[in-house]
Amino acid sequence: MMKDKQFTNPFQVRDSRGTEKYARENIGESSAPLSHPWGVGEEELPLSNKLISVRDSRKKGSKDTTGSIEVYPSMLVRKRDYSPMEQDYYDLVARFGKKSRISGSTRGQIDHFSNSARFRMLKQLGSIGREDPPFMVTLTYRSGSTTFAQAKKDLTKFRKRLDRQYGIKHETIEEYTNKAGFHKLRKRQKYEGRWSGVWRFEVTTGRGKRARGATPHFHILVWCEQWHKIEPNELDHDLSKIWCEVTGDGGEDRMKYGCDIKLSQGDQTKIKNYMLGHHGKKTDQEAIGAGKHWGTLNKELLNIGKPMAKYTMNADQRNAFDRIARELIARRKGTESRDISDLKETHTVLSPYDINRILKHLGIEKEHATG
Repeated sequence: MMKDKQFTNPFQVRDSRGTEKYARENIGESSAPLSHPWGVGEEELPLSNKLISVRDSRKKGSKDTTGSIEVYPSMLVRKRDYSPMEQDYYDLVARFGKKSRISGSTRGQIDHFSNSARFRMLKQLGSIGREDPPFMVTLTYRSGSTTFAQAKKDLTKFRKRLDRQYGIKHETIEEYTNKAGFHKLRKRQKYEGRWSGVWRFEVTTGRGKRARGATPHFHILVWCEQWHKIEPNELDHDLSKIWCEVTGDGGEDRMKYGCDIKLSQGDQTKIKNYMLGHHGKKTDQEAIGAGKHWGTLNKELLNIGKPMAKYTMNADQRNAFDRIARELIARRKGTESRDISDLKETHTVLSPYDINRILKHLGIEKEHATG
């Protein structure tokens, strides 16, 4: 009786997590098997069981790679180029495709502000390319006067009112058929907002003698050139009036305390960090079971992913920047620094002053900018 021979697919590919990939095209038997660019064997052990020398070889393989750096008003985005071996590997993986799940996963209800959501918000805020200073708008309710669902509806109404107040009206005429079968014309109006923003949803603590419970409120970073031309008191009055009409709760006290607006003084770093870290200092202000905790308004006007400048870096400059970035990250987190030189992309929140200092330290000249 013949023994079963163990079949090994020569075109089997494993990524860094050990996930199997198979070539979908017919390749000759003489073709060489696909291997990881860092030289790790096919039967790769889990990370905890790898020899330190094997793990360290991955770091060494990225030391000589070049990169680029994108400058935003409050962030530096460093991107690393792949080495030739890495590029060949990922080109092959992209060519053969990745085997996806047979049945997609259904996302459950958002019940808290997770670290992943906070990181996505950080990248979104940091990669806003607008250089004009934003306004911080805070919208509040009377204690215990509304629900989470109604607050989200009010935010939608508030956006539409701002589009109408600070936007462009487009009118179109279209033909339609009424119930009697006659063809008629009707006018359609659509408002294009000339402002943009990022909102954050939180709740008050519900503490105090007159507090009736946790009450939602919004923080919105707004970029609007037209607002800079309006007198501050007049702008505050107009926004407060709109918010009172949206919520249906007026009065002298709501006109005074319902809507608050402040202008940042050029440096966007502090005001964006406030949006990001507000819940970290006061965890009882985090909304539980209230859906999305943040979002964008008129996103196309935020210039996301459009840096003020982009510079190329050689390997020495990139490694020098990574050493600075990892120390900054460790200091802010209060943890030990770790090597980030092999990461494809890093995001570092910095003030304009610190950005200029780092660029000068790295020896990156302005005339070498690309893009």
